[in-house]
Amino acid sequence: MYNNNNSKNNMGCCLFGLVAAIIGGIGFLLYRGFQLVWQIMPWIIKGLYYFIAWPFLVFEYGWNRGGYWRIAAVVTATLFGIVMLVAALTAPPPAPKPIATRTIVVTPTIVPTAPAATIVPTAPAATIVPTAPAPSAVPQNTGIPQDALAVPVIKVTDGDTIHVRLDGNNVTIRMIGINTPETVDPRKPVQCFGKEASNHAHQLLDGATVYIEQDASQGNYDKYNRLLRYVWLADGRMFNQVMIAEGYAFEYTYNVPYTYQSQFKEAQRNAQNQQIGLWSPTTCNGVASDVTPVP
Repeated sequence: MYNNNNSKNNMGCCLFGLVAAIIGGIGFLLYRGFQLVWQIMPWIIKGLYYFIAWPFLVFEYGWNRGGYWRIAAVVTATLFGIVMLVAALTAPPPAPKPIATRTIVVTPTIVPTAPAATIVPTAPAATIVPTAPAPSAVPQNTGIPQDALAVPVIKVTDGDTIHVRLDGNNVTIRMIGINTPETVDPRKPVQCFGKEASNHAHQLLDGATVYIEQDASQGNYDKYNRLLRYVWLADGRMFNQVMIAEGYAFEYTYNVPYTYQSQFKEAQRNAQNQQIGLWSPTTCNGVASDVTPVP
């Protein structure tokens, strides 16, 4: 009958022999390597000695020859010493360590509310004269959050997307809670009031330093790998809310409510009631999609 235990014992012996052979081979290689290094060690030490002491050996050689060789040795040693002294005295000092900086948050001042638009009577019934968006009051959210990061604006793409310099990188910011009419999407035509929204973003953000705030409820990136953030202006206003309040953007909720949703919705209601910007009957009347302005 076939004995399975003998087979297992034979296999164990083979594995043990293989491991022992590998360990023995590695040990032998290490031993031979050590022997080789030990044999050439005197040459390594002598080489280092000549590499370090060559100026002194040159001087000793010239001095021992006598005559003009001795004069040349003294002159050469003197010149070598002068060169080393000049190099030591003119070496630049070590660069100072950078001083840690902190972002200073400027406390904003409240701007007085501009006078409300008046109704101009032109006929028996008073009508509202739609013009460019009227200056709105400073939105409810004033004061830059303590955890907001100061970043310079590199480029304004459109009314809801910008590029900033963050940790030395060019980073795309998609603003939370707003949506402006499209101007750069190749899949869509230029939409009603899109150019006005983009121009207003350029007016507020070009060359500016802004403060970006994260919202944990919205994640860090959108599906296009753009950083999701609120953008605060240096005067303490939130750019996202300013665009809605002045009629340049729609309030936009993506799947999950965000921190400032109620304020943004209130700002949109006010802009709609005042019929300013894209809410004006003479512009978009609140409809931006599939509307292309006449060139």
